[in-house]
Amino acid sequence: MSESPEVDRQFREKQTYNLFFSAMTARASPCLADLGWRMPVKFGEINDTYSGVDSEPDFVLYDGDTCLLVEIKSGNNIEDRHIRQMQRCNELTIDGVEEELENANVREKTPYDGSVQTIDRCIVYHDIDEDWIGQCRNEWQSCQKQLERLEEEAAVLTQDFGGKLRRVAGEFKSGRLQNRFNRGIELPENPKEEFVLTEQMEKEILAVAVCGIWGEQSMGYENPVQVSVNQVRDHFAPVFNVPPDRVNRVLYYLQKVGACNHVEGLTYEFSHNHISEVLQITQTVRENRVDDVLEDINHNLPDEQQTTWDMISEEGIADGSGDKSVDEDGRNQEGSNSNDSNAE
Repeated sequence: MSESPEVDRQFREKQTYNLFFSAMTARASPCLADLGWRMPVKFGEINDTYSGVDSEPDFVLYDGDTCLLVEIKSGNNIEDRHIRQMQRCNELTIDGVEEELENANVREKTPYDGSVQTIDRCIVYHDIDEDWIGQCRNEWQSCQKQLERLEEEAAVLTQDFGGKLRRVAGEFKSGRLQNRFNRGIELPENPKEEFVLTEQMEKEILAVAVCGIWGEQSMGYENPVQVSVNQVRDHFAPVFNVPPDRVNRVLYYLQKVGACNHVEGLTYEFSHNHISEVLQITQTVRENRVDDVLEDINHNLPDEQQTTWDMISEEGIADGSGDKSVDEDGRNQEGSNSNDSNAE
């Protein structure tokens, strides 16, 4: 099997989301939910009209008093954009965050009224620990400067499977949070998979998610299981607003690699005949990335399929949901394929 660092990054990033989320559940000790925390916002955008700052933390935790803004990173490289992300979190106002909680219908999702007394922030790296921090401070000059800049903006945490979610550098504004994460949260070895996509919704991870949901579902039914582009998009909303043209590319890719059949228009179907390809999809996307297989898609699509592709592309352009790439802060921007991103 050929190496695919980019695809491996996608799976690693998905795992880091699920590992952090497990701290909220009964699989962790102490469980953050039992301590009063809720997670009303996942991959949201805080447009603070009071400060003029836009911030996009991965998760917003809220306990009725404090909003904790969390960024999750799958590696150990402190980048300038990470520091800028945390700077923007620090520039948010209480009024702006309360508006975001109101937009997220927090009163319906939590026992709290949406009022905020304090805002705190942290960034979680999967591959940073106390030894790494020591080397960064004492041996790697460029790393030391980056770490010091980051520490001015946020508490720095680490997490590991079967280990602890804990603070390794920087500080929380809240002494309560500082104490809690100094002691750490024990995490499970095998967290439940709550997230099947990465924030950037890369095509490979989307292909695996589609097979995992609709492809494997077909194993339990005598008749084929059909799914359309809009059904896929609706399934992942509102946490992920997947562009329709990206879904269409992925479904067409799955047909090309034998994991499903095209029915008509925007609809595809999975059946018992596709079980082998569905179960091997992780290996398939590592060996054959979506854009490599569909390199000549605009020339090779059948007329009906080409019309569908043109229609969806135009829809994406018209409503701003077309294929997007990741900007400097790991967020989606219109223009190109997000698989070119190096975001963690």
